[in-house]
Amino acid sequence: MNRRNFLRGSGLAAAGCALGGVRAVGQEAEKSAMAESGSFTFAFFTDVHIEPEMDAPQGTELAMEIINASDAEFAICGGDHVFDAQGAHKERIIDQYELYMQAEKTLRIPVRHVLGNHDVAGLQTGMSSHDAIYGKAMFERTFQTPTYYSFLHKGVNFIVLDSILVEGREWHPMIDLRQVAWLERDLAANAAYPQIVISHVPLATSMASYGPGSNDKKYEPVSNAHAIVPMLEKYNVIALLQGHTHIVESVHRHGMQFVTGGAVCGNWWRGTQYGDHEGVMFVTVDNGGISTSYTPTGFVSTESANT
Repeated sequence: MNRRNFLRGSGLAAAGCALGGVRAVGQEAEKSAMAESGSFTFAFFTDVHIEPEMDAPQGTELAMEIINASDAEFAICGGDHVFDAQGAHKERIIDQYELYMQAEKTLRIPVRHVLGNHDVAGLQTGMSSHDAIYGKAMFERTFQTPTYYSFLHKGVNFIVLDSILVEGREWHPMIDLRQVAWLERDLAANAAYPQIVISHVPLATSMASYGPGSNDKKYEPVSNAHAIVPMLEKYNVIALLQGHTHIVESVHRHGMQFVTGGAVCGNWWRGTQYGDHEGVMFVTVDNGGISTSYTPTGFVSTESANT
């Protein structure tokens, strides 16, 4: 893809996107038609971290093949689509996003996207904050989506959060106050529906207890989760899907499941992450609850460094 045309086209697409907190086009009109919640399955794949090296494109292809062979009606990518946009130069950022898009185009079902910290462009480089792809702009333009939004599917309200708060050249795992206010409005407006929330950085996790190094600061949950979780408990939230830590985990509390969906890349394409293989999570919604299964892709690392 010609990079100049990519940026021009993605910029035009972004012009039609709100900065966040919207319902997907046409979803309001579909509410009455989707009032009854039926059983369905969707794919939740997260932390792809695609790059040209480490056989990452081949590993990503394995994940896409597994999704295509499933009965999933749609897919959600839980963030960190690329290996790293924060510290890469502009050409490599664009190359990584193009590489990811080539892989995703092989999917035969619709895909929703969640912002991950590694999807944010140029924070650790000299890139101008006015550059067309700086910060969250590259994500918004590539996927033609705001960073937080909601959508309905078969009588279930899905809420996608932006858990990456950017301040200056730093990011923090936090839901900003404007988004918190929007979240409560959306939860209240859809209280009659079962609701599923998706966040890249976990809101609840036992990660710190899983092994040497698992208590590293980089695995810390959303810093204002103590305010968000009680809000979710007030409404009909049946599950919260998470990524970021590359582990497979389910924490149950007050009737909610906090499900961490592993990682397509495992331990950054170097084997297992605390024993969890590269894979894809499948989520089935039925009878007002969810069940999950995790399918390893069978990827074999060229530089194994299991944790």
